[in-house]
Amino acid sequence: MSKKPSNRPTTKKGTTKKSTDKPLHGKVTEPLVTPNKTAANKTSKANNKAEPTSGLSKLKFWKKDQSDSEVYTSVKHRSGKIFKSTTVGASSRGSIESDLIRFKIMWGFAAIFLVVLIGRAMYLQIFNAQKFIDKGNEIITSERTQHSYRGMITDRNLQPLAVSAPLASVSFSPYDYAQAYYELQKRIQKNADDPEAQARLLKKLKEMDLAQLASVSGMSLERLQQSVAIDKSVDATNEEAVKAAMPKGAGSHYLPLLNKVTPEIADAVMALNFPGVYENQEFRRYYPQPQPNAQLLGFMGHNANDPNSGYEGRAGIERQFEKQLAGQDGKVRVLKDRYQNSIEELEQIKPVVPGQDVALSIDSRLQYLLYKELERVGRVQEARWSTGMVVDVHTGEVLALSTWPSFNNNNLNEMTGNNQRNRAVLDVFEPGSVMKPFTVATALKSGKYTENSLINTSPGSIRVKGYTIRDHNNLGSITMATLIQKSSNVASTKIALSLPPDAITNMQKNFGFGQKTALQFPGEQPGIIPTPKENETSRRATVSYGYGLQVTLAQIAQAYAALGSGGVMHPLTLVKQDQKPAGKRVLDEKDAMAVVKMMETVTQPGGTATAAAIDGYRIAGKTGTSRRVNPKGGYYTDQYRTVFAGIAPASNPRLVTVILVEDPRQTYYAGIVAAPVFKNVMQEALRLYNVPLDKPLKAE
Repeated sequence: MSKKPSNRPTTKKGTTKKSTDKPLHGKVTEPLVTPNKTAANKTSKANNKAEPTSGLSKLKFWKKDQSDSEVYTSVKHRSGKIFKSTTVGASSRGSIESDLIRFKIMWGFAAIFLVVLIGRAMYLQIFNAQKFIDKGNEIITSERTQHSYRGMITDRNLQPLAVSAPLASVSFSPYDYAQAYYELQKRIQKNADDPEAQARLLKKLKEMDLAQLASVSGMSLERLQQSVAIDKSVDATNEEAVKAAMPKGAGSHYLPLLNKVTPEIADAVMALNFPGVYENQEFRRYYPQPQPNAQLLGFMGHNANDPNSGYEGRAGIERQFEKQLAGQDGKVRVLKDRYQNSIEELEQIKPVVPGQDVALSIDSRLQYLLYKELERVGRVQEARWSTGMVVDVHTGEVLALSTWPSFNNNNLNEMTGNNQRNRAVLDVFEPGSVMKPFTVATALKSGKYTENSLINTSPGSIRVKGYTIRDHNNLGSITMATLIQKSSNVASTKIALSLPPDAITNMQKNFGFGQKTALQFPGEQPGIIPTPKENETSRRATVSYGYGLQVTLAQIAQAYAALGSGGVMHPLTLVKQDQKPAGKRVLDEKDAMAVVKMMETVTQPGGTATAAAIDGYRIAGKTGTSRRVNPKGGYYTDQYRTVFAGIAPASNPRLVTVILVEDPRQTYYAGIVAAPVFKNVMQEALRLYNVPLDKPLKAE
């Protein structure tokens, strides 16, 4: 192939000569042919030695020998330095190696991002799923409490003493009704072109007629219309206008329609399926015999410290057996609409556990009789109060326990601080002479005395450490039976001073004084039985005849029941027993029955309580007349407390009855005030339980 002639002159060595004609910048000339490769290499080496190594010389494409042929040069490099390259096209920065690195980095970021997304999804859907499920449930569902049915309280014959009656209260929300009304009007306007939808919506609007609600609920139509204040001129599609027309102020969200009515009456209103009408169901406690049982059964109420705790027993048996009676409320999840109305029950979260019935040992027949007798004596004697108990000797079951004055626990407005106290277990007092049988029991147990031992009480008084202790008159030398019959303080004092200082108080404690009974009644008091020291002769004397100590009527009844059972004390109970409970022996049977026999003389001619005698039965008992303590110190001189405790029949004891009358104003002797109440209650109790006679009836 022939070469085209060059238009520019060349030098001898073949180099291009500079021309005055300036070529286009960057135009590539024909390839230079180096005739002498060796000379060119030498020249290149010389230049390299002469000039410092530049940064460009370090580039990879400068590593090839400059003597290679077919090297192109640009005319713009006029300095004589010709850049030579062994490659043509893109540089090594776009090579496979660099692309691979960028590829790995991009996929690395993509992998990290994918891991983050998966981790977030796992956190939301697996590890923290319940939180969002609960949050969603809060919006569309709610938990509704299902109240359990409270158990009944019955007497020993299963006669109801406390029952729960289901009640319902129905209320109306004018705001919710108006909201539903305007929403329906809005839908009617939007569906003006749809005849079927119009007919359906207009029918629903007709069902919202307040006249229907007024006729069924008994609420006046005018009152309902005023409460909702519907403005028919309002454009229902205008949210601001509807908001301004909504009911406001007091009563806009709650208007009672029916309050605590039977479920049948409430169902008639709820059957209308009226918007804005709500029902609240509850159980109300009802007491068929309120006054006789009020202090015993107690009452229901809300906890003042926790208003949301619900209706619960606040006193008496209702409080004592709260867990057993109440059962456990259940919970159900319900689906709500946009107005927070319950649409459907979705699931039972917690089942309802109904309360259990409690069968008391109380006989409602005897309970009623006891209360009426306490009321009668209280009113006749103008007393502060009166209280009494009847106990089964063989089981310790309390057959009757009542206090006057009482209240109607169906209407707590009648309740006061004075008439709500169950005084038989809550009040402590100095019992007086009813403690003397236990002093005689201590004497018999000591071995120093027998039933026939004589005690000289002359001259009818005794001086003990500056105090004079007196009898009603000079009885002379008397036996143990006479001590009880005549209620001798002097004889009791001589017995106490002849025994160890703690002998009598230890016997009293063995019979349950100074400690709470097994009744476990809320608020029950233990009383106080002090133990005298050797040099406390006056205290040793007073505790022997019932002063200087504090007891409850329940403790007296328990102790006398122990005497009647032959020295075996059965714990008192208010719950019916299916079998005879085990007792604890506190006194030899011989000594116990000897004391009971001595106590028979109290109701016989010459005794202090002949008014307690019952025809056909041998009655053992003891009176106690004590002065009331003056809070300012000492004792009142004109205020007394009268107590009578009796056992029947004495030959084979079955029942114990104890009566207390506080501060009688007509007369203050226990044999006149409390003994007749004992007789009336005990003879009816013996008849109810078919207790056989143990003494011939008197001839008329």
